[in-house]
Amino acid sequence: MTARSVDFTTTGDYVGILEFQSPDGEWHDFTVIRTPSGMAFGGACNTGFLTSGSIAREDGETDDTLLGELLADLEVYYRDGAAYTSRIATTERM
Repeated sequence: MTARSVDFTTTGDYVGILEFQSPDGEWHDFTVIRTPSGMAFGGACNTGFLTSGSIAREDGETDDTLLGELLADLEVYYRDGAAYTSRIATTERM
């Protein structure tokens, strides 16, 4: 699944940094931004936010639950591959 790049993050709110270690020992960190439809993740640089992907919010889902789902899918992505993720949409940056 492919996510849109930057257009839907222009009105987003900064949530924080999501950091985890993959089974191969490599550390990964993503800046997370709350959007009207869910959360986008990627990296910030001097030109703005570069989207790596997004996760859509389900009805009634809290930010904490959505962050947990995002973390779980990213861990699966780095452990098993993109074909095994269930909720995240990624861009070519991943």
